[in-house]
Amino acid sequence: MTLHPNDADRTRVAACRWFPGSPSSVRDVRRFIANRLADCPEADDAVLVASELATNAIQHTESGTWTTGFLVMLEHTEDEGALITVHDAGTTSSTPYVEDFKPDTDCGRGLTLVNAVAKSWGSQGGPAERMSWCVVRCH
Repeated sequence: MTLHPNDADRTRVAACRWFPGSPSSVRDVRRFIANRLADCPEADDAVLVASELATNAIQHTESGTWTTGFLVMLEHTEDEGALITVHDAGTTSSTPYVEDFKPDTDCGRGLTLVNAVAKSWGSQGGPAERMSWCVVRCH
């Protein structure tokens, strides 16, 4: 999946990295995105949504083990923004969705934050693999 499959003239920055399925990897995802988008005024938004998608991969899919892990891809153009994609090992038990959360709970806010911050987002896949993505402004 690319932001600009038919436009070879645009300047595109692309990077990907595999992360082990450990909670400590979320910190590394944040650093990975922040370093790649250092010149982007909305880098903090991109870091936030990437960490939420990575956390979901670890907590809610089969990628939550050290050896399985997950892949984070980043594509960026100044015109279109940053596309962040998290590829995980999927799950048979749930599909990502924005849930109503109670203010006094510690979980359930991740996709609500992604929904509020990202220009667009989505998820597709099933029991063997899932791809969750979002686009964040970056001009």
